[in-house]
Amino acid sequence: MRKHVEFTDMAGLSVRPGTLTVWRPVAVDAHPASWRADARPASHAQEAHVTQWPAAPRPSPSWIATAFELPGPLSTEALETALLLWIDRHETLRSHFVPDGTGLRRTTLAPGAAAIRRSAVGTYLSGDVLAHRIEELFDREAVPPAWPSYLFATVTHPEATTLYLGCDHSNVDGYSMALAAYEIRRLYEAALHGMRLELAEVGSFPDFAARERQAAELVGSDHETVVRWREFMAATGGRTPDFPAPVEADDASSSPQHNGLEWLLDADEAAAFGALCRRSGGSFCAGLLACLAMAADVQGEVARRRGSFSTLMPFHTRNQAQWTWSVGWYVGLAPLQFAVRPEDGFASLTGRATAALQEARRMAEVPVTRVTELLGAPVEPRFVVSYMDFRHVPGARQWADWKAAMVRSHRIHPHEVYLWINRTHEGAYVSFRHPRTEQAEKAVLRYVEDVRRIMADVVGGQEAAA
Repeated sequence: MRKHVEFTDMAGLSVRPGTLTVWRPVAVDAHPASWRADARPASHAQEAHVTQWPAAPRPSPSWIATAFELPGPLSTEALETALLLWIDRHETLRSHFVPDGTGLRRTTLAPGAAAIRRSAVGTYLSGDVLAHRIEELFDREAVPPAWPSYLFATVTHPEATTLYLGCDHSNVDGYSMALAAYEIRRLYEAALHGMRLELAEVGSFPDFAARERQAAELVGSDHETVVRWREFMAATGGRTPDFPAPVEADDASSSPQHNGLEWLLDADEAAAFGALCRRSGGSFCAGLLACLAMAADVQGEVARRRGSFSTLMPFHTRNQAQWTWSVGWYVGLAPLQFAVRPEDGFASLTGRATAALQEARRMAEVPVTRVTELLGAPVEPRFVVSYMDFRHVPGARQWADWKAAMVRSHRIHPHEVYLWINRTHEGAYVSFRHPRTEQAEKAVLRYVEDVRRIMADVVGGQEAAA
């Protein structure tokens, strides 16, 4: 199968040797007065992320990165122009939070008030050593309390340059990083040819954060979303659901989680699967959840005892056109649950998953940190399933030619299992992360293989459509 953009960790990325240069945004005027006071609050997710980060004894890095190639000899002038235009375009990249004893105080740079400072690092003959060096840079500098909480790195090769962009999660989500490759390349090409590229205007994430915060303050403990969260947590003993099979790890574990990636469907199979989902009255995502539930049902005691499929699921909150191409953390988290019976087939489970998705999507509009305030108890994710369809992201058809990839930082956690299932023009794959134990590795790999087998059976017509 032809490879394209994948969501993986740095160890899973094929980093090519070359000469490393770091590009750091700085304020043109170093005086504090260049940062204007900004009354717009942090989003709920940003506030929790920024304030909790330094409290951890050994906080895991929380950056997301993208990597892609720029062809031919690098024009440093054109790239600097492109990067500064990108920073000007997305206001959240020029905004900073400072703890002030009562919360977070926002300050913001005006457009045009940022510059780029380049630092040559050296030439690396080993891709593995270079990958470790870039990861180390992102771990140290792409962190929540800093501005900038993001940085760029270029690795020059004889025929091209690879650009790496690492951003702390407080400023971006996965969709933002997928979009960054397209925008920065377009801006670079325009600057290279002495042209001014006019991209469509986008909304400001700080504006979105202020609106979201205002709406969330109207949510009380009797709100239907909070009531549903309370019922969901009570059904699993006061905490979020676990992965369908045991993945035990010592609570004191300090080892980074294990990461992996497996293909589920090629492009033709994904198209056939999507058609079957529609005939069953649901979306590709609903059909996928049906297969996840069927796989969970064969994992053993946990799923059978529940009689349901339960997970947490992120949903985008880009609910207005102005946010569609905006860089920011436009993600809500919601519980998703639907019944699973032994006699259920693909069609019936897809229908139930469709209803569950509709409910969960509405719930994701209320920030989970606001929910925890009202519940009076933390919501700690233990099993999370994410689905994204990247086919409609600008530039998606060129990702293979650009050698594009998205990268996530490592994570230290004894219980979490994350599945990121992404659909692209080339098919569907699952990227996963789980505790670094033999038990977890066997359980997750078996689960992924069961999901792949069930999806293949559905496409092949071997799964009953009851």
